[in-house]
Amino acid sequence: RKFVLECIQVYKGLPALWWVKSDDYSNKTKKDEAYATLLGKYQEKFPDVTKDELRKKFALRTNFRKELKKVLDSTKSGVGTDDIYQPTLWYFDAMSFL
Repeated sequence: RKFVLECIQVYKGLPALWWVKSDDYSNKTKKDEAYATLLGKYQEKFPDVTKDELRKKFALRTNFRKELKKVLDSTKSGVGTDDIYQPTLWYFDAMSFL
């Protein structure tokens, strides 16, 4: 878990990978540089991983967005505060910058 949280911190510092309004988000060169940075961190624990494997395995953003949608849907439905969906992802709070 500690390593994943460290990777999330690196990811947070690379808006070219997650902030769609960033000019760098659509810049392939900047995005490749950002992936290289994240890959360097990821290879500390998994030395043989490639960029393509990293992109497939690093699906934290997708999982976070699914959980966030559940939370938002439960708040829109007009239920009481006791019935609001509680995220099950242990790294949900760490990804709240998205």
